[in-house]
Amino acid sequence: MKVQLCLSGGGARGFAHLGVAQALSEMDIEIVRISGTSAGAMAGSFIAAGFPPDEVLELFIKNELFKKFRGAFNKGLLKMCGVGPLLSKYLPEKFEDLKLPLFVAVTDILSAKILYLHQGKLMPAILGSSSIPGLFKPVKFNDMLLVDGGVLNNLPVEPLQKYNVPIMGVHVNPLGPISPPSTTWSVLERTFHLGVFSNTVYREEKCAILIEPSDLKSTKVFDYRKARESYKAGYDQVRRQSVEILQKLSK
Repeated sequence: MKVQLCLSGGGARGFAHLGVAQALSEMDIEIVRISGTSAGAMAGSFIAAGFPPDEVLELFIKNELFKKFRGAFNKGLLKMCGVGPLLSKYLPEKFEDLKLPLFVAVTDILSAKILYLHQGKLMPAILGSSSIPGLFKPVKFNDMLLVDGGVLNNLPVEPLQKYNVPIMGVHVNPLGPISPPSTTWSVLERTFHLGVFSNTVYREEKCAILIEPSDLKSTKVFDYRKARESYKAGYDQVRRQSVEILQKLSK
């Protein structure tokens, strides 16, 4: 059985994507193509490069990969200091050198368009797709200025629709009630979460299967200390839906 993965953004919750991929591997379900944005693009790039998902989790934790995002302030924005060089140690230079086709959703703020990059240099696409507006400096690439693809499309199913293979959408931002935010950071986090959710709902209907790990509701978007918990949430959700998944993929 084969499936295409569509991976949403979600910050630290993106570790759930790796748990989903691990569970699918154990079910002998072959991932043939991936589309992702932000954290989904980053996790998807490692899966597309052929890394076992559980090894990617340990690699991220060992290298404290997401701490590299903190960088240094520059005109009020954070730079992705150290992220590119670190990713370059493990990922190929170009999309074409990946083992699986990968589409990375990015927002070009100059043209106000969503783009699905899948050829040429890989690193600018991943870093641009992960640059949350207001927090991270946009990434200059060719004639574009790239920010988080989730601004316009946080579940990029479009590049996968032309292929005759079922799409599994993995949305790692389940909405639930929260306590009143007590800091500016928590307000910003919640606001961004609500904003990207609004462009996701109707795209969920385009997926043959939707995985939305319910255990992530209490995990904050920027809480990278809960990497293992997020990974397990993705893994467990696939196992809970295993009968449904097998039924839909066997048709």
